[in-house]
Amino acid sequence: METANQAKIDMAEASKKEEIGAKLRDRETKQNSSKIDAETFIISTKRQEEGKKEEFGIRTEVEIFENQREAEVVEVIIELENNKARWSQTG
Repeated sequence: METANQAKIDMAEASKKEEIGAKLRDRETKQNSSKIDAETFIISTKRQEEGKKEEFGIRTEVEIFENQREAEVVEVIIELENNKARWSQTG
């Protein structure tokens, strides 16, 4: 009888240890998952910031290019008007 009771106690303890182990593994899995989610969010945010900076840089370069072209056009127009004025004075 005492052996049977000890066997029940041993089985209960083994079951308890198994449940505790399963809960510990579950908690560890959830912690790892949360850590991965946080790291993913940080990396994603950094990539978005880098993308926005790059986009801003490209827009700035395009604006500078457009302004330079506009200045060149204005210079050509001024030169053309000066030539017209000279031609009308000589002609």
